[in-house]
Amino acid sequence: AAPDGRSRAVGMQAGTLDTFATRGLAQRFIERGTPVPTGHFGAATTRLDFSTVGAVHPFMLALGQSVTEQLLEEHALAVGARVLRGEEVVSLTQGPDAVEAVIRAAGAHRTVRARWVVGCDGTRSAVRQAAGIGFPGQDTTLTGWLADVELDDPPTGPLAATGTAGSLLVAPIGDGVHRLAGLSTATMHRGTGEPLTLEEVREQTRALLGRDLGIRNPRWLSRYGNATRQAAHYRSGRVLVAGDAAHMFFPAGGQGMNLGIQDATNLGWKLAATLQGRAPDGLLDSYDTERRPAARAVIDNTRARLALFAAASPEQIALREVWSAALAEPRTNRTWARRIAGFDDPLPADTAPGAHPLTGTRLAGLALDVADAPTPHPLMHHGRPLLLDLGGTQTPCSAPGLDQWTVAVNAEKTHALWQDVTAVLIRPDARIAWAATDTDPQSRAADCRAALRTLCG
Repeated sequence: AAPDGRSRAVGMQAGTLDTFATRGLAQRFIERGTPVPTGHFGAATTRLDFSTVGAVHPFMLALGQSVTEQLLEEHALAVGARVLRGEEVVSLTQGPDAVEAVIRAAGAHRTVRARWVVGCDGTRSAVRQAAGIGFPGQDTTLTGWLADVELDDPPTGPLAATGTAGSLLVAPIGDGVHRLAGLSTATMHRGTGEPLTLEEVREQTRALLGRDLGIRNPRWLSRYGNATRQAAHYRSGRVLVAGDAAHMFFPAGGQGMNLGIQDATNLGWKLAATLQGRAPDGLLDSYDTERRPAARAVIDNTRARLALFAAASPEQIALREVWSAALAEPRTNRTWARRIAGFDDPLPADTAPGAHPLTGTRLAGLALDVADAPTPHPLMHHGRPLLLDLGGTQTPCSAPGLDQWTVAVNAEKTHALWQDVTAVLIRPDARIAWAATDTDPQSRAADCRAALRTLCG
């Protein structure tokens, strides 16, 4: 009925910021948040270095979800969306050409007819249930806690503490507030509905740090569980699900909101192409085949994080220490920094022979010699496919809605994977649809048109 003032998700990953950059929005969020250059993995003592991931914004942004929602709503309204509050979906009925939704608001019911319905209505999604989409998985077996509080004795930066009493993470989230997230061996089997008290937070903080940081003025105290579920499929006819309606898992490492935003970014341009009659067969179905594996990978790494976060026995603690040592190796650290930042969830493997290694990956590591576009992101503000000719001769390839630029590359700042690329086709969600090393413009054009047919029909 009204915006939720609680901070909830507070970590905006580099991948999400780069996605917002393709719509000219990233700076709005950066101005309101606090950049954090490193992240944790299961309270390991070696932190993940986000400066290595190849992102335009190589950091995690600490920003309360209430601010994120405010900025997204402002943008949605500016581009013509309607936001209706206090309205509840009661039922859905699918037909061959449309979906009828019964909506309850202010005690009255009305029916809305739409060509498509997307349920982004959380883990208890009424839309998912009405569409008959299963939500298999496991129930909660242990709980953690979080407290958004003010501190009289705050740490100088993000802090992780571990011991036989459990684990604790402390990080600033803006406006003088710190988030404490803990998992205590003494309380980890309490139910999510059992109230969390400020004194309990103080006791558990003292048990792990030897001091309570001067905790006061709680903004939000909550317990949360490790229930883990994923929708059996993301589409049923004309109904689709995204975000928490499609997946739920232990909130370790700031990935849930970011995963949902990537769901929406993947689905949005495909749904637009479908509505406008220019989508090839199977484009909308690719939302499920692309995003379900991405969510499964995040579910797996959050389970691994939780195992380290909950380490209590000597064997479990030793595992966390071994993993901390492994993360000190630069290549291992970069691999996991990319995964957590949202840059290492490639699309299902392209079966086309000779496909370039960049195909299916997220746009990263390409620097341009263009004053107002140092990367391709500012060239994508209109949300259309983008063809960049990097070889000095134009690739004659055209399609409705396709943007084309001939640009010079800043070789010194460009990642080695881009060194021989002569042309690249970038999807509206900043995924590489096609990349070529061919120096013949006509041959490139033929290949480009074939790749475009997978996007535009």
